[in-house]
Amino acid sequence: MAIQLNETELRVLGVLIEKSLTQPDSYPLTLNAIVAGANQKQNREPVRDHTEAEVSRAVYTLEQKNLVGQAPPSAGARANRFLHNVVDRFHWDRREQAVMAELMLRGRQTAGELRTRGSRMTPIPDLEAITVILRTLKEADPPFVEELPREPGRSVNRVRHLLGTEDVEPAAVSPQVAPDSSIAAPDLSIAARLANLEAKVEKLSEEMAALKGPPHDRFDKAPADDV
Repeated sequence: MAIQLNETELRVLGVLIEKSLTQPDSYPLTLNAIVAGANQKQNREPVRDHTEAEVSRAVYTLEQKNLVGQAPPSAGARANRFLHNVVDRFHWDRREQAVMAELMLRGRQTAGELRTRGSRMTPIPDLEAITVILRTLKEADPPFVEELPREPGRSVNRVRHLLGTEDVEPAAVSPQVAPDSSIAAPDLSIAARLANLEAKVEKLSEEMAALKGPPHDRFDKAPADDV
């Protein structure tokens, strides 16, 4: 049966995976460190403001699902530390962990975005490598990711995780509207410039006509004879 995680659980699990790869010296993490990682402004979409209580509850429920565990206490430690169990539970290697963490922390992305962003956690050399990773995750039973149908206005398909709920993307202007708007603006500008030019030409024509004055008939009549 596929695991279904809520948004806070996904953020906490993503943070634990990310920090295990990027900051191994400070991993496992204290609860305060998990809260800070969940609320950080970089490499997160959307940026959130989780309370300590929310994160603590997510850690507890993840422990019940055998996805997070408490690290053995170290000498002199004042706070409990926590680690993820995705290697034992899902058998993900480092690259698969990086890709899944990115999907948990940022939501749906293209293969190119996953390669670039996942490489900050562990090297992913090229698109061929990310294709192999995604294929493995898609062919798992049950699958961990799926490729979405091509979306309007996009040239590349995006991928999303299948571990639970996903943030609803903010309403955006239809990709078909934006191009029309961008085209309309130049058209209106051109029309305005043409009208302005026509007005100037008409004004110049009137000024030229005024300079010439009315038609003279001084050549039509002979001058009077002197008496």
